[in-house]
Amino acid sequence: MKKNFKTIRNTVWVYFAIFIVSIIALLWFSFGVSLESTYKRTKTKNIFDTASYILTGWSQDEFTTDNLDLLAYDNDMCILIQDAYGNRVYSYDMMANNCLVHGIYSAGLYKYRAKAVASSSGIYYAEVKNPRFNNDTMLFVMVLGDRADPSGYIFLNTSLEPLDSTKTIINSQIFQISIMLLVLGLGISYFLARLIETPIVRITKSAKKLGHGDYSAEFDGRGYSETETLAETLNYAAAEISKVDSLRRDLIANISHDLRTPLTMVKAYAEMIRDLSGDNPVKRSEHVNIIIEESDRLAALVNDILDLSKLESGSEGLNLSKFSITKKIHEIMGRYTLLSEQQGYSFYVNAETDFETEADVIKIEQVIYNLINNAVNYTGDNKNVYINLLIKDKDTARIEITDTGKGIEPELLPLIFDRYYRAEKNKREVIGTGLGLSIVKQILKRHNFKFGVRSELGVGSTFWFEVKGRVIEEEGEKEKNGLSEN
Repeated sequence: MKKNFKTIRNTVWVYFAIFIVSIIALLWFSFGVSLESTYKRTKTKNIFDTASYILTGWSQDEFTTDNLDLLAYDNDMCILIQDAYGNRVYSYDMMANNCLVHGIYSAGLYKYRAKAVASSSGIYYAEVKNPRFNNDTMLFVMVLGDRADPSGYIFLNTSLEPLDSTKTIINSQIFQISIMLLVLGLGISYFLARLIETPIVRITKSAKKLGHGDYSAEFDGRGYSETETLAETLNYAAAEISKVDSLRRDLIANISHDLRTPLTMVKAYAEMIRDLSGDNPVKRSEHVNIIIEESDRLAALVNDILDLSKLESGSEGLNLSKFSITKKIHEIMGRYTLLSEQQGYSFYVNAETDFETEADVIKIEQVIYNLINNAVNYTGDNKNVYINLLIKDKDTARIEITDTGKGIEPELLPLIFDRYYRAEKNKREVIGTGLGLSIVKQILKRHNFKFGVRSELGVGSTFWFEVKGRVIEEEGEKEKNGLSEN
């Protein structure tokens, strides 16, 4: 298998390395390339600031000779101030008559004065070679007063030091620092990359185990809050997948059992008709009826599976219409008369207030059927089932179906509507395929209707759902809490 180098460790290491190299390149550019231009900008700013300072103090007559001497000394600068006729008013020479504004070079000052007067700002500055030492200097000239009628001139001159030797020293230092930065940076980046990678590698190993069906895999995300949160989520997902897988196997076993039993019966009675009762009309009719009943059971199971699949996929829309859910409950209960007469079930209905809702009437009918059938399957030996319609407020009604069975354990209540869950114990084999509550859940979710269950061990369970609508008729004087046997 080809090794993939695009890992978190390598990616972090590479990006950190790029960051370190960028810093080193910036250092080289700042000190090695732009040092000279930065130096000249600084000197230019310094000479302008000095000239501005002198101009301000001179105009306010605040300067003394000592002040100007100190200013020239601190800035390593030659200063010359002349009046309008070129006479020296103040002079300080830092270069022992080798300054461009003093000594043997002062004869050429007239041309610099003329350039300052000719400029729009009254300022002239330039880099000028010192003939004596052949070094670069900065020369600055400023007109005092009006350019058309100057009252004087300020001359400033300072050396621009050669930076070749300085650059050589700095470059040597930068090279050493760069090597240390590179080694240290790459080492730290590799360590950080390993540190970041470790919890993810642990989670990946556990994920591979989970992918191979090992639901006991534990996800360890220690190290960072994000990986800890991820590990907690994956541990929860693993537990849920394990539970679903277990329930899926139970469903397959249950459906296989439900399918095998009627198929076996159909085959057995078909063979009996072929071999034994073919010529006996009474026996043949009996056997054919059994085959039909078992075929109906098969059809019901297949239909429930198809209905559940359509509901979960959302491929089947809702046909909404307004109808009285009170009347629908009484209509449905009329169809359980035969079950009451033949098997001794008692159905108690408390649905007096006429309540109109808007929903898919066929699917809501299916919900009520499934909940009543579930109550029939799990009710107690007294075979009592209670159906109540309660008005919560003017636009909400709750339908409750209660049995008197053994109840449901609290830890199993969250699973009761799951399509993989089937409570085999305590179940009376009378009605249904075992998928009724899952269908109920999907239908009510599609309608955005609230639903739930409450149960007490040894007392029974109550399944409920709520519908939105309105009260059609108030029957205030009726005994709303009375029970009428249907």
